[in-house]
Amino acid sequence: MNSIGFMLAYMNTMNLGDDLRSYKGITFGIGLIVSLIILIPYVFDRIAQSKFSSDGWARILIFPCVWTGIWTIFLFSWPLGDWGNYAFTLLNYEEIMQLASFAGLGGINFILSWSGPVGSDIIYYHVTKNQNSSTATTSTGSIVVDEVSIEDNSTDTVLRHPPTRTPKRSLTLPTFINSLSIYIFVLFLVITYGSIRLNTSFIPFYQKSIKETFPQELVNFGCVIGNSDNQIDDYMSYVNLTQNLAISGNKIILWSEGVAGIFNEADLNSLYESIRNISISYNVYIGFTYLDATNHPNTTIYNKQVVINNKGDVVIDYKKSNLVPFVEANFITKGNNKLQTFQSEDFGIIGSAICFDFDFPKLIGQAPSKKVNLMLDSSYTWGPVGPLHARMNSIRSIENGFTIFRCNSDGVSGIWNQYGHPLHFIPTVNTNTTTFQVPINVVKNRVKTVYSVFGETFGWICVGGIGIYLIVIVVAIKGSDQWKARIIHWS
Repeated sequence: MNSIGFMLAYMNTMNLGDDLRSYKGITFGIGLIVSLIILIPYVFDRIAQSKFSSDGWARILIFPCVWTGIWTIFLFSWPLGDWGNYAFTLLNYEEIMQLASFAGLGGINFILSWSGPVGSDIIYYHVTKNQNSSTATTSTGSIVVDEVSIEDNSTDTVLRHPPTRTPKRSLTLPTFINSLSIYIFVLFLVITYGSIRLNTSFIPFYQKSIKETFPQELVNFGCVIGNSDNQIDDYMSYVNLTQNLAISGNKIILWSEGVAGIFNEADLNSLYESIRNISISYNVYIGFTYLDATNHPNTTIYNKQVVINNKGDVVIDYKKSNLVPFVEANFITKGNNKLQTFQSEDFGIIGSAICFDFDFPKLIGQAPSKKVNLMLDSSYTWGPVGPLHARMNSIRSIENGFTIFRCNSDGVSGIWNQYGHPLHFIPTVNTNTTTFQVPINVVKNRVKTVYSVFGETFGWICVGGIGIYLIVIVVAIKGSDQWKARIIHWS
């Protein structure tokens, strides 16, 4: 049922018309894989419930730990990157999404999945607590003994404990400290952390005027948007649009993904020379894109993004590293998955990647080590993908503390700050160019995050937890009675 629901919810995101006729089956297949991912932690949890103490920590933590570990493995191994990741179900809860700056998608997945066993624990406790009158097990693992039991067993108690010996007192937690209260407390800390980040991201927290905060003038960022109705080899029309944006005062101009198609060396040289002349004449940084099919079919095709600085130098020559399955992977050759950057005079260190690349933390996660201030994102989307993909990509800015400048054909273009908050965003479907204005210090500032140091370490800890869990399960099944008793005691 989940696979069918996934297909109905996301079916049209793969609808490319004649280019992908089997999109319904592909979407159903992806939904089936996602369903299997969900099933794995459930099976692990059921085994834990049967082998571990029903009153210990295992019933609360096994499910979120396995869930987070499985999604972390898929994040770094399967060809869709973070597409389908359940962490994005919390996209509308901006305060919680700020946890990505600390623990990445793994932390968000843990908070999301932890709510399941906590809710189950509370329901189970309240349903069953009145069924046993003599001994009731609370959600903290404490044992409550009624007065009748005490009276009936008073003789046995005297025999077991000599009068001169003080009975041992076991340490129990207050009844209000249970799985729900702990979860609520952690969630409170997460939301507080996110609220502080969001409320101090644009304007300083304490008594600083707007003039002091933004002393520099606004800077123009321009997008050249590719139009699927135009001939892909008509690159000069986009060069002319670029020149118009440069004349109007834009300091950075970025093309959306795959705007031009270059099929011979003469056109390639002409394109480079035209862009170089504009950058020098108007003191502007230009990122342009094209499908490199020179000498095709004798050579491979690359989806390229080239950045020329305000001196006319080629500072980035990037080949898209993460290709969209079923759409690009069958005819385009991937790049080397190395993030390229350069030092600019005006905006700090600038890096760049193309559309689907932003779904892969393995590539974009290289930005903090290179101290990137601004990432250029040339994109092309279709159907309903654009708005969702733009919001998903903003998670990379939260994780790594940089600004994203995105130019997107048939989607959403804009600028997102270091906290994933949109400074500008508009649908770019019926226009060839658009311009955004932002304070330059907002773009230049780079925010240090815990994630930028440790990456998805939390998720990999959960992966390690799965390994430990499997070892413990084997011992619980095959081990001696003494080891089984220890496992039950500590779980």
